[in-house]
Amino acid sequence: MMVFVMRLLTLAILLALLTGAPVPAAAQTKLVVATPHQVFLDTGPVIEIAKQKGYFKEGGLEVDTVVVRGGGENVQAVVSGSVHISLATGTFSVLSAFQKGAPVKILAAEMTGTPDLFWYSLANSPYRKMEDLAGKRIAFSTPGSSTHMGVLTTIDLLKAKGLPAPQAISLGGPADTLTAVKTGQADAGWSAIPLFLELVDKGELRIVFKGAELERLREVTMRVTFGNVNFVEKNPQVVRAFFRAYQKAIDFIFENRQETVKIWIPFAKLKASEGTVLKALEFYERPNLAFKPVKGIPTLMEDAIKFNFMKQPLTQADLDRLIDYKYLP
Repeated sequence: MMVFVMRLLTLAILLALLTGAPVPAAAQTKLVVATPHQVFLDTGPVIEIAKQKGYFKEGGLEVDTVVVRGGGENVQAVVSGSVHISLATGTFSVLSAFQKGAPVKILAAEMTGTPDLFWYSLANSPYRKMEDLAGKRIAFSTPGSSTHMGVLTTIDLLKAKGLPAPQAISLGGPADTLTAVKTGQADAGWSAIPLFLELVDKGELRIVFKGAELERLREVTMRVTFGNVNFVEKNPQVVRAFFRAYQKAIDFIFENRQETVKIWIPFAKLKASEGTVLKALEFYERPNLAFKPVKGIPTLMEDAIKFNFMKQPLTQADLDRLIDYKYLP
């Protein structure tokens, strides 16, 4: 009987192919991925490129994205199970969550260094360089985010020069931060390329300092990709398929810059010109986006303890459980 059914099924498929009738596609596995931003190249756009180029489909995946605010909110989304994997999450937050017993696993480095970040002021302000922000209010997104670590590092740099410590204030995403700067609630806001570069070009904003100036962080993995342990361990092939597609999208970005810009601008609803966005790509280098290794763990833990994100350093055994590269291409 089974042989007869299989013959009928084969005949039906052949008939469909001959007549042009649609053949049912193979089922796609749904994967929910959190991203803190839809605008910045290494988050929303890289996922969009993987979708448009069919990289996820090749791996049998249907990827849905959920936008969260970064840092601790990313962790909450993963721990709750509402998302399976989170991109671009401040390493501080994941280390802290793991130490508190959260079921999280770091799967890959996402951004090493801070080449994409910058802090700005209004063009008519007196702030022109980092030292001018001594004793002033500097914005970051959320506690435990890479922007938070960037501001905390800035505070240390200024204090080491004998200057008054700035006040670090959490203002959320780029749009809310820009509003706060314009209304005088903050002296310097944060952004990541290419967002607000058109305002710099128009003379409305001034870049006060860039993330690349924070030398201490150049070899530190500021953001990671991590997942819910229960999901990851039960679905290793799904996670591997995700990273294969993700890697193809990153390769595409560096090998097809013009086409990347043409995808990036409409997807992220950027107001900047193609020339400005193309120039923004120069901020990134492949090593910044390498999946492994997660660098600067001692520095990360030292700062996490200093700023009360962790109580004590993780042991090597803890790190071996937390960081797992076996799902990478």
